[in-house]
Amino acid sequence: MKKIFHVLLVACLVVLGTQVAFANSDKETLQEGADLTAVRSMAVAAPLYMQTDERAPDKAMLTKIIYDSSSVVTKYTVISYDTIAKTFQSEKKIDIKSMNRHQAAKAFKENLPGYADSYVVLTVANNSKTTFFFDVYQTGTNQLLYSYQIVANSGEDKTVTGYTTLCEQFYKHFERAMTDQERANAKKKK
Repeated sequence: MKKIFHVLLVACLVVLGTQVAFANSDKETLQEGADLTAVRSMAVAAPLYMQTDERAPDKAMLTKIIYDSSSVVTKYTVISYDTIAKTFQSEKKIDIKSMNRHQAAKAFKENLPGYADSYVVLTVANNSKTTFFFDVYQTGTNQLLYSYQIVANSGEDKTVTGYTTLCEQFYKHFERAMTDQERANAKKKK
């Protein structure tokens, strides 16, 4: 009986230890005074990214991954960078895809009001471990509302699947922060 107990104990420790060892490390910051509950739509901005691994997605694919990962969202609408670019092209005669990075970012920020409440910018740091920094800004004022940083495990591949997982984690955490803020506001009203 003791031997079975010890075997089960060791098995539990191995399973729990493995889960902890393979969990991505993350950190979120909600800016003081930011109202996430007012976000009804979020546009995806062009990511700040340099492809360093041939297996990693290129910038266009990463932009698509950021949008496609938003399928986990239920509380607000996510608008792709391509949709915003096509809308600017047809309605405002501004081609942000042909501009350099700085001009495109400026035109994106200046022309976005009326299309989305907020926008998210992804910055990718490719060191020994891939780190994603998601910053959500309010449209019009460009005020930072929310930041989320996630560091991939060293064993996690720099592939479409790995990047999709990291992007989905951002959307889940942002939505959880919205829900927490809604609950806090409801408690204050009581």
